[in-house]
Amino acid sequence: MAPKQNIAAGPWTWIDKEEQNMTTRQIALFGGAALVVAVGLVLAFRTSPSTSTADGRGTIGAPVKQGEQLSPYSHVATIPAIVDPSTIRFEKMRTVEVASKTKTTTDPDKCKDQQFRDPDGSNCQTTTVEERVKAIEAVYSYSGPVVASGEATPGRDTFSVYFRPEEVGADGPVEKLKRDQAASFFQVSTSRSMVEQKVVDKQHSTYCEGNYADGNWVRKDPKCQDQVQFINQVVASPYMTVQIDLRHPVTLATN
Repeated sequence: MAPKQNIAAGPWTWIDKEEQNMTTRQIALFGGAALVVAVGLVLAFRTSPSTSTADGRGTIGAPVKQGEQLSPYSHVATIPAIVDPSTIRFEKMRTVEVASKTKTTTDPDKCKDQQFRDPDGSNCQTTTVEERVKAIEAVYSYSGPVVASGEATPGRDTFSVYFRPEEVGADGPVEKLKRDQAASFFQVSTSRSMVEQKVVDKQHSTYCEGNYADGNWVRKDPKCQDQVQFINQVVASPYMTVQIDLRHPVTLATN
């Protein structure tokens, strides 16, 4: 049989039919082998253990246990600065148990599972209380913040502070004291600190012209971009600090 001309290769290129069949088989075999290698690499990546930096932090691996000492006796609370301090009033005093030491345990399976799905806001760490101590809880309430219209938010919010039982020195169970008697143990003071806050520099900021259309701000020039500058400024804190002190704290004798 006469050799067949490969038109695509040009008039001077001649390819034997048997040689052409061998070349086709080689290409098919090579392609099949490449596919097997690719599938093997994908499976290897999926089944190989994680090498992320989270492993070094203990997020994945053996459970991490940490003991944290707490300061259970806090005499300070924070409330919104727009609250009227004159509305703060004593509610009750009672004996409670508060956490003084906690333990945080990391669940490695839960942490690893969260890496392969969308985060749902849950934490793979669990905190449990290891130790508790007795304390005297003083509960206070205050009226809701005053809004711009001059009306106060309905209802009252509460906060608590805690004292050592021995420093209060109540004669008998504190729960049996009348409200005015229990309130006389404490005195209230408020303060508002100054904090550094990032605010808009109105003097050096520029805004694009425009107007509202169907409730949306529409720029007059679609290509215009607002140029907003910020500066650090010391302003009053948005929170008020409330400190509750004992009027006549019991001083314990020390050796």
